[in-house]
Formats: sequence, structure tokens, C-alpha cells
Amino acid sequence: MDVDQTRGDLLSALRGPEAGSLLRQSLDASGVSLRHWELEQIYARPGAEISARYRVQCVAPGAPALATGSTELEELTELTMVASTVGLTPQQRESMGAVRADSSLGTVHLWVYPVDPELPGLLVVERAADSPARPALPGTTELESRLSRLLGQPCRVKSLQMLVLRPLRRAVYRATLSSALGQRVLYLKVVRPARAAQLLQRHRCSPLIPATADAGDGILVLDQAPGLALTHHLHRATAPADVGPLDPSVLPAALQTLGPEAQRMPPRVPPAQRLDGLAESAIAAGADPLRVQRLRDRISLGLHEAPGPLVPTHGDFHPANLFLDPTAQQPTGLIDADTVGPGFRVDDLATMLGHLLALPSFDAAGYAAVPEFTRRFHTHCLEEAEPRDLGARTAAVLLSLLPGAQSADQREHHLRCAETLAQRLSPADLD
Repeated sequence: MDVDQTRGDLLSALRGPEAGSLLRQSLDASGVSLRHWELEQIYARPGAEISARYRVQCVAPGAPALATGSTELEELTELTMVASTVGLTPQQRESMGAVRADSSLGTVHLWVYPVDPELPGLLVVERAADSPARPALPGTTELESRLSRLLGQPCRVKSLQMLVLRPLRRAVYRATLSSALGQRVLYLKVVRPARAAQLLQRHRCSPLIPATADAGDGILVLDQAPGLALTHHLHRATAPADVGPLDPSVLPAALQTLGPEAQRMPPRVPPAQRLDGLAESAIAAGADPLRVQRLRDRISLGLHEAPGPLVPTHGDFHPANLFLDPTAQQPTGLIDADTVGPGFRVDDLATMLGHLLALPSFDAAGYAAVPEFTRRFHTHCLEEAEPRDLGARTAAVLLSLLPGAQSADQREHHLRCAETLAQRLSPADLD
């Protein structure tokens, strides 16, 4: 059996009933009984580990039953569990409480969040997450001590909301702090400690990127970006009433603020250069193999090898990462700057265009005006990008979004948009 076939079978196993057996066996080792499980996300990087994140409901040993009328209900505990092909030493397994499972498809390790072999900062953050639920104590948590030192003033964590969790890679939290000056919102990005210094450098490449500091153990602390995210401006329910039609030129204007120091950062590999891995992940997520392979071939034929000079790029330039002032006339913030570095401008434009095409699949009514804006933005992009190359790169972005689709309908939406662009058509042809 070749490597690709094995990876495909393993991906299918982590999505199917076999995953339930793995979760049950790992919990049984601790005397915990599995009651229900649900796959939240699979992460498959070509040439790297495969990881899956699950939401699990279980019953701990000795848990009391809750009396409800004439019946008794079990008191369920909800956990986040991870299954990954990452290699762990016996010492790591013991310290994490991880369980090893071997099969003909390979070895999988399972553990319970917030432990993670690559993200030690998760434990520091999650210990502070419990503090709002307990009475005020004279001491502070380790996270609060670190934040107080960075801010130059004692503070307490009032609430923590996890926004992103990608096992072995990163997590993002929204933190509300209180101090003598009142309340303040910060964002905590937990990454591999070895990456922290370089990410700090990337975050200094534009005045629009919020101030960032290192709290240790891979915990980066970021200010809240001023203004409103482009997604808010585009959504009918939240856009300010006095804002007129959005000018497409405002979007790439944010990219002009990226300084030459970005050119010295390691480059990010854009979706257009990762077609084989993206196709593999899309098929494993349930997309039709023949359509995906046909799409992959068409994208490859449409790409230009060097579509312009290398310039400072954002690397993940999409509507949720760009903030504008309340009148939507100028950019005020760029977030998620982990991928800032040298690249082709067309890849940033294609990323924005692909995500704009995807927005209506989340809320067709709320984003009813987005298709028209997308057509205007596409026309603006053609002032500096060749049509066929822009279409192919945008289709590659949509291909990269397929594994994260929340439903079969959304997956079909992404695939259909990508197929249209790969056939040298434009967003206007999607109607």
C-alpha cells in the first residue's frame, strides 16, 4: 500500500466510526465512559502529521446522577480530545496522559486538551480560564502575573474565549482583563515557543498590525485592532447605516503599509503552490475525487510561474483579517500577521477574492450584497493581475477552503466557484 493510500485511509478512519472506538479505548484506560463524540476538525498537512479534534461527552468514575422527576440523568463532562499521528516518546506520553494506538494504518496518539506536546502555553492560559469561576483569591494565576508585568499594572482575567485551536500549531483566545484603569480586551495567540521571536518580527512589518508582546512559553499578547472588520462592513445586519458603497481600492491599500522588512522574512507557500496536498485534503473531507483532480489540473494549467516581482505580502489577506474605519474609507488594522513575508501581490488579491466568494455560503441573506462587491473587487484586481492567473490562484484558495466546509452545501459552493474560475470565467459568471 503506497503512502498516499495509507494517508487517505487514515483520514477516513479519523472521520468515521473507527474514531469512536479509538476515543472510547483511550478514555477507558482512565476509567472514563464515553457517551457521545463529534468530529470538529481534521488537519492534514502534506508531508507532516495528521491531527483530528473531537468534542467528547463522557462520564467520570463516581460521577453523581442528577435526579429529574422520576428519572436520573448522568452528569456528563465535556472534553476536547485530539488524535494525531505525531510521534511521542514514552516520557511525553506519560507527562501528557496520552494513549498510543497502533494499527495497520500506523500509530495514533490521543490526549485531552489543554495538554499539547508543542504548545506548553495552553496550560498556562487554561489555568487562568478557570479563575473567573472560583471566588477571588489573594494570589493571581501565572498568566495574570505575566500580563501584569507586560502591562505595567496589576490585572485580573475576567473572561477567556477560545477562538481557534489547531493542535500542535496554535490557539487564539479573546481575553477580557480588569485593572484599576477599567476593562480591556486583548488577544492571546499560543504558538510553538521556537516560533515566537520570528512572529514578533512579522508583526512589526506594518503600522496597521496591532502591537504584540511575548509573555513566554509561546504566548503572544496582541492589542485589539481599531475599527471594524471588513466582514462587519459587508454584512447587512452590522454595517453602519451611513456607509455608502465600499470602494474596492481600500482593500489593497492596506497591503501598501507593509514595509521592506517583510522581504527578509521566510516566505509562505501560497495555495497555488500546494495543489497536490490541497487536493488530497479536499478528497479526504468528502469532495468528489474526479472533480477535485480535474480542478487541480485546470488550476495548474492557468498559473503563471512568476506573475510579478516579489513584494511584501500579508499571506492570509481575507475579510476577517482586515479592519476599516467606521466609514469604510481607510484601513485601520491588519491581524493574523503570522504569514507576513515576501510573495506575489496576486496571491494576496486571490486570497481576498476567494474568501469574498465564500462569504455568502455562511449567510446568504446577511451577505446578499457581497457578490456585487466581489465583482467590483475582481475588476479592480485585474488592473494589476492577469485574468487567467488570478482566476487559477483564486480557485486554489477555494480548494484550500474545502476541508473546512461546514456542510455538503457549503463544500459544493466552494467547489463550484473554484471550477468556474479555473475555466477562465469570472465571478460575474457565477450568477
